[in-house]
Amino acid sequence: MQSVARVRDPKIMAETEEIRPSVHDSLQQVTELLRKHRQNLLREYEPARPQEVEELLHKQDLAALQTKLEGLHPADVAYILETLPLEERLIVWDLVRAERDGEILLEVADAVRETLMTLGKGTAGQNHNAWVLGAKHTF
Repeated sequence: MQSVARVRDPKIMAETEEIRPSVHDSLQQVTELLRKHRQNLLREYEPARPQEVEELLHKQDLAALQTKLEGLHPADVAYILETLPLEERLIVWDLVRAERDGEILLEVADAVRETLMTLGKGTAGQNHNAWVLGAKHTF
């Protein structure tokens, strides 16, 4: 199956777009899930909610994001990774199943591929707190 993000033949593009939702819609949904995740993490610093509730919200946000990514074509995931800022890219990359790494790495731009391979999986958690704390200044 060819990707919407890489195909140039209008006939193939039309057939492919009928099967899969727009990659732009997927990007918007992923960005919204990341925003929601960030907001829920910021609430951890508010004493009003019990820690268990915060942890549950955190896990639900990440599970929804992972489910969304699993339903996307590798080229669409690559497009999303290329579009996101580094910190968010690392969080999304960490949620991609290992079995899909190769097919997605083939689709991303060289610079993004190098970043993902250099930083590797599991490093997103190290950058996660900085990403969340930086969010305090964007809301």
